[in-house]
Amino acid sequence: MRPPRMELYQIRYFLAVAETLNFTRASERSFVSQPALTKAIQRLEETIGGRLFDRTKNSVQLSELGQAMLPNFRHIFDTAQAAREQARRFKRDKREVVRVGVMCTIDFHQVLPGFVHSQDQHAIELVFREGNLEALTDELDRGDVDIGIMCSPYETPRRFEAQMLFREDYVVAIGEDHRFSGRQTIEMAELDRERYCERIYCEFSSYIERLLIDRGVRLEVVQQSHREDWIQAFVRSNFGVAFMPQSIADAAGLMHVRTADCPIVREVKLLVQSERPPSPAQQAVIDSLVAHDWRPATEAH
Repeated sequence: MRPPRMELYQIRYFLAVAETLNFTRASERSFVSQPALTKAIQRLEETIGGRLFDRTKNSVQLSELGQAMLPNFRHIFDTAQAAREQARRFKRDKREVVRVGVMCTIDFHQVLPGFVHSQDQHAIELVFREGNLEALTDELDRGDVDIGIMCSPYETPRRFEAQMLFREDYVVAIGEDHRFSGRQTIEMAELDRERYCERIYCEFSSYIERLLIDRGVRLEVVQQSHREDWIQAFVRSNFGVAFMPQSIADAAGLMHVRTADCPIVREVKLLVQSERPPSPAQQAVIDSLVAHDWRPATEAH
């Protein structure tokens, strides 16, 4: 017959009782039922070959053997905990970090699911940071980020390799009481002299401005901010309208219309530096993003 074996959880329960001198409080502290804790202590006593506690109707005290074993059990438990922590640190240190820059004008909730597969299949630690187009481009050049999730109305510079993830429309976000409310589309000319809230970090800002100027449309800029939530609040409160990606308008619950005579579409792309071949971990993240189904849930199902 195999002799009884000492288990770490039994030692943990013993230490809890030794500290509280109360089986009920020890079981609560250990997140276990009192009968289970009592049974574990009994098994430990069988392994040690003697009684560890003296119990009376009104008190619990360490037995002479229990007092003698207390320092040894503490040392065993602390050593095991230290070994576990060292193992966790080792595993954490072995995880390769992949730094991802996401443009501040991209809805983070929309892109995050694309990273899930890389987390399920690989020991990769993802570190995210946000920035505008210019800042993230500089960080890719310097090697401060490994992968950029970005978009621009202009051609991607040759020093970057780009893969398109998804396309989405730009819309005109409006307040509920706006004169465009209830409509699906408008003509660009209808925006002439419209009160406008400008998204300072919008990568399409200059591009849209030129489209409007070419059509003789002038906007009255009444608010400017680099904060998307402020612009959304301005629009919601009818301070003015704002051009923004549909995903941003939808996430904010804003009403919006499209410009029928001049559709504006942006392509959200994955960018890496051409001269720096991706590591296996970076490639795993890239593969996860490229393989992801970027269609909205309503279309994908």
